[in-house]
Amino acid sequence: MNEIAAACIGVGILFGLHSWSEKMNAKGLARIAQIDELKGLGDLLEKEPLCNPIVAIFGTVGSNSAVETTRSGALCVFSEETATINYNCTDSERDSKRVMLYSNEVSWYLDDGTTRVSVTGAKFAMGFYDTLNKYVFTEPVMEHFERFFSSKDVKFVPKSCCERVLEIGKPLMVIGKAERDKHGAPTIGRVYKVSNERIDFAELVSDLKSKSERCRKVFLWLTGIGVSILAVSVLIEFSK
Repeated sequence: MNEIAAACIGVGILFGLHSWSEKMNAKGLARIAQIDELKGLGDLLEKEPLCNPIVAIFGTVGSNSAVETTRSGALCVFSEETATINYNCTDSERDSKRVMLYSNEVSWYLDDGTTRVSVTGAKFAMGFYDTLNKYVFTEPVMEHFERFFSSKDVKFVPKSCCERVLEIGKPLMVIGKAERDKHGAPTIGRVYKVSNERIDFAELVSDLKSKSERCRKVFLWLTGIGVSILAVSVLIEFSK
């Protein structure tokens, strides 16, 4: 009986911790100001000039200095090409390596038709690489690999190249810290998360609160059962 009680209490505690975690997540998301139109970001900064609020904005990617990639020909603001190669160090040893061929980023902004908001530092944000378009090529340029292997004993065969790009016109949601640049224009100076889809934070917060409450009830139910079993076990021991 004690083992069953311990299992109930242990699982109940896990549900309790999950309930607390979801509650904290809901509180954090509730502090994010969702901007329906980008022109509203300036009004928000006027109301809160000193706090640099965390906001969520949505628009399409644009730039005054967009570049065209050499392989896919995509017009983009960020591009990165990596290659996977198989190589033989000896006749019996084989391995693979992923190498960076190049990375390029230019200044860019989000535009929703009401105004433009510059975005900086998105490359290091959560979810950024998940939003990129991916192009795979099976015929990589051979000369790129020579600088990575100095030993003449190493025989290598390029397997594939992957180009990932953030293209002009791509719809994007950015969550980050709102501030003003050196010219006083509203901008996102620090990005925390990037997503391909618009997120309804009010609905998300409500779902997290509901999930937290359900987990809390399971926690109370399981720990109650566990404590009851322990109490019965103790009574049985005393009655002997």
